[in-house]
Amino acid sequence: MKWRPKLDRDGNQIKDCWLSDDGYTVALCRLPEKRYTITRPGGSLPFAYTGEREDVQRLIEADIKASAVPA
Repeated sequence: MKWRPKLDRDGNQIKDCWLSDDGYTVALCRLPEKRYTITRPGGSLPFAYTGEREDVQRLIEADIKASAVPA
């Protein structure tokens, strides 16, 4: 899973904010310790928070799996 810088409406890169290949927004916040927030595509509020960058991909994959429509 790759992340690319997220851009604002003027095309400027948003600091510490990325967009995953699947459309999830990942942002690094410092509250006072660092936390990654993860927001679903089209969402306005994060659904997950983690202090570890390595957890972000696992949380996104789990959310995609949980959101899948059963066949």
